Amino acid sequence: MSKFKFVSIILVFCALLPWGARAQETPFFTNKQHQYAYFNPTYIPELQYATIGLGGRFQWGGLEGSPINGFFSGKYFFVGAHSQVGLNILYDKIGYQQIVNPKVTYAFCVPIGDDSYLNLGVSAGLMNKSYDASEIILDKQGSQHENDILLSLEKGTAPDIDVGFEFLIQNFEFGGSATHLLSKTDFVSMNRTYFAFANCNFQSTEWWRLSPHYSFYYFDGDDRSEDIMKHQVGLYFYYITDYDNVPTDLFYVAAAYRIPYEASFMAGFSWGVFSIFYSYDYFFGDLRHDSFGSHEIGIEFKIKQKDRGCYANYGRAKKKYTRYYRMR
Repeated sequence: MSKFKFVSIILVFCALLPWGARAQETPFFTNKQHQYAYFNPTYIPELQYATIGLGGRFQWGGLEGSPINGFFSGKYFFVGAHSQVGLNILYDKIGYQQIVNPKVTYAFCVPIGDDSYLNLGVSAGLMNKSYDASEIILDKQGSQHENDILLSLEKGTAPDIDVGFEFLIQNFEFGGSATHLLSKTDFVSMNRTYFAFANCNFQSTEWWRLSPHYSFYYFDGDDRSEDIMKHQVGLYFYYITDYDNVPTDLFYVAAAYRIPYEASFMAGFSWGVFSIFYSYDYFFGDLRHDSFGSHEIGIEFKIKQKDRGCYANYGRAKKKYTRYYRMR
């Protein structure tokens, strides 16, 4: 490892220390598709499709040792049982420390009223933290910064549990979750994290709609890390195609601001069962001078299930929007 790379990793760790070195235990994704799938075990993207999603986040590009995330989500909804089972896998690496967090999810969907739904869910899995000792090259003279990095590294596996809910009411949806509910172990620290979101969907014409978005993130720190609170507000513009037959969101563009200092620009495109989305974040903090910003990309596949009946109230509302029913 070059001296420049090692020094860069030290700088990234030092930059994270004011917020807590464990901030990356639960990365705050920019795109709401990743936010919902990762943070909320209750997230049911579709009732009549199996959904597979892949994505990655590359934070503070240009800095060696900066956070890199990979995320996989697979979900299958059993219409007759009103239930969804899924699998989430997060890979997170910052500096020398890496995290693998696989979870099995279960969600139950309760239809209430006209095209309104209450979803309840839970997930259970493992939190594994490790590092590659061969990557760590210590300076012969040593330094306090090097000691701080070594002390922050963890290695071990612990059980992990999350809970959450979603409430979908035609043109409005909101939800919340609590992650890492179990106590930390001697080898693996896990800090409880809370997440919430809200969306409104305004159908203005047959060709487009607007969707204001809000999400909230709270990381409950401990004696080795500080509390972290983030708010993200954004506005999505969707272009709709085939309105008279099977209305579909063909593409969207969006802008968001993450309080206190990060602006985001997003775009997504759908073609049949395939979707792709991307975001770019510009960071206004101290690292902005050395970073190229953060990039996040995701792809999603939907696999049509065989018709096995559906809810009695499915598709009753006219020219309304819910996640499971597009405007008609």
